[in-house]
Amino acid sequence: MAWTLVTGGAKRLGSAICQTLAECGYDIVIHYNHSEQEVLEVRDLCRRQGVRAEIIQGDFSTRESVDKFCLEYLDRFGNTKNLVNNVGNFLIKPALTTTIEEWLEIFQNNLNAPFAISKALAPRIAEHPGSIINLGVAGLESMRADTYSTAYSCAKMALLMLTKSLAREMMRDRVRVNMVSPGYMNISVDLPQDESKLPMGRAGMPTEVSDLIAFLLDPTGAYITGQNIEVAGGLCL
Repeated sequence: MAWTLVTGGAKRLGSAICQTLAECGYDIVIHYNHSEQEVLEVRDLCRRQGVRAEIIQGDFSTRESVDKFCLEYLDRFGNTKNLVNNVGNFLIKPALTTTIEEWLEIFQNNLNAPFAISKALAPRIAEHPGSIINLGVAGLESMRADTYSTAYSCAKMALLMLTKSLAREMMRDRVRVNMVSPGYMNISVDLPQDESKLPMGRAGMPTEVSDLIAFLLDPTGAYITGQNIEVAGGLCL
């Protein structure tokens, strides 16, 4: 069996993705940065599903640290079929109160790191062929002004364009590249206090996102590429 890498897999949505994919029979590599105790717990939960599950530490804050991660990853887990780019810092600020340092950090984690990792793993993924899935955010394709989390939205919009571009570039290798974009989840740091005011009267569940990712990785979804699928309960309609 080939490996599936999930970045930011130690907590929250990343943890749910790892556990759902393990339940579906995928051998998982769980990336983490600082959350060592949490990642060990996720690893053990995945192993209880009868699959292989390993962990790898990686700092994505600079180009150099991402390059170092990619070299170590390929040395240990060269036989990789799928990549889920889940990691990405979140910042609630409009543009003019966002510092240059914060702006660059958001783009590094949400765009530059997924690009570098996808580029490094692409030849291995093409050997199978497998899939790349990027995590976005609901509302990217509405093209409305965003003064709530400007840097984050800009980075995710750029990641959407990268998703579509990679999908077109890699389709001849039968590698599929898609984006999954959640809305408010019940684990969201900015979840409204009154969930009943959300369009469907509730927040989403992490498993509703991870189940879609499992579908996109499965041969059932083998003719889907270059798409951005929202799991948002109609939030941005």
